[in-house]
Amino acid sequence: MDPQEDIRRAHRAVLAVAVAILSSLLVFLALGEVIRARFKPFSGFLAGGDPQTLRYIVYGLAVVIVILIRFLRQALLRRTPQDSRITLIHRLSRASLVTLVLGEIPAVLGLMLFLLRGLNRDFYALLFVSLILIFMYFPRLATWNEWLKG
Repeated sequence: MDPQEDIRRAHRAVLAVAVAILSSLLVFLALGEVIRARFKPFSGFLAGGDPQTLRYIVYGLAVVIVILIRFLRQALLRRTPQDSRITLIHRLSRASLVTLVLGEIPAVLGLMLFLLRGLNRDFYALLFVSLILIFMYFPRLATWNEWLKG
């Protein structure tokens, strides 16, 4: 089998997941806007109390996710001399999938914060963080080929 075909096939699979995650971010945004319009003014389904503690926890988790992606990606992409090309392709696919899924978590946390407390600015900020993470680590075939050569 053509070695380039192996990487293209793996890349297409990861690319499908990346597009699905980007689509889910758009669904989150649409859901938030529909809820805000339907329940105007929307103050969340968990009313009362001070939302600051929950905000600190959610933003803290988002920061941890960003840092975790950085270190986990390095660990997942660590090479050994006996690695075959197929092993490297699987390692690259796994690292990309883990990174993409972790990159979506800030948006999920933002949506949770919005649904619980109605904090739409926080939702938009965390959704934006997820978008940045997804685009930073978006699976690009040229980058994959370059990493495999390295």
